[in-house]
Amino acid sequence: MFDNNRKNKRTLAAIPGFNVGHTIGSVVLKAKRYVDEVLVIDDGSTDDTVKVAEYAGAKVLSHKKNMGYGAAIQSCFRYARENDFDVMVIIDGDAQHDADLIPAVMKPVIENGTDVSIGSRFVNGNGHDVPRYRKAGIGVLTKLTNVGSKEEHKVSDGQSGFRAYSRNAIIHINPKDDDMGVSAEILMQGRKKNLAYDEVPISCRYDVDGSTKKPVGHGFGVIISIVKYMEVQHSLLFFGIPSVILFIAGSIFGINAYLLYKQSGFLSFGPALITVALLILSMLSGMTGIILHAVINAHKRI
Repeated sequence: MFDNNRKNKRTLAAIPGFNVGHTIGSVVLKAKRYVDEVLVIDDGSTDDTVKVAEYAGAKVLSHKKNMGYGAAIQSCFRYARENDFDVMVIIDGDAQHDADLIPAVMKPVIENGTDVSIGSRFVNGNGHDVPRYRKAGIGVLTKLTNVGSKEEHKVSDGQSGFRAYSRNAIIHINPKDDDMGVSAEILMQGRKKNLAYDEVPISCRYDVDGSTKKPVGHGFGVIISIVKYMEVQHSLLFFGIPSVILFIAGSIFGINAYLLYKQSGFLSFGPALITVALLILSMLSGMTGIILHAVINAHKRI
């Protein structure tokens, strides 16, 4: 077995997969060379994914039905947590990633004390082989993921599924998103826990396509996940900023309505109605943020 200077750390390669019977065997066989155990999370496959994975030597946990990529990632973290692994590397089962790069992705966690090591397609100016439409979409989603991040938590590839996690990260990261938004959610959770990040360059194949979602659907799913996370974790900011904007807009309309009234002696119904509506919405948004913030903090204290 490849030692990779693992310093007696128990290592796990977790591979989420759905209908990847044609590729899972080679991914498992490569991964076995670099870790102590290989786990395949079968997300309700209807092909021979389970048989091939088991034949290749992986332990397989199966979902009864297809629950989504995020649900498979949740199972990866749960298994690593319950079985006391020190390092977990997650790699997709569709062979888009090169499993021979597992040691490189794990290295910052094992040798440098990094909590989350991200296999990035774009670090150090790379990414020339990434199709233009993918690069553009990943760039937008990564920028959204990086919003509010300190410099040490900003990443170049927020949608990479090839990552390694320390025991500290395995314990503290508890993803909830069942779909493709889980990649962004993990980074935002890690940022909140002040986990240490690092990125290493990886390559990715695009002559195979294991994704069951179209790029547009994937993108919207990630954006919705980011919004939901911000709504709960940063409720004052999420509702407070719109509240301030609505209040300013309402005040502007109100001033205009007042000036028109001063000039003509008649109250303009349209601007007055808009003023009232904007100020009410401002108040509702602000109150929602305050109440949600209080409820969440009370829940945390309990």
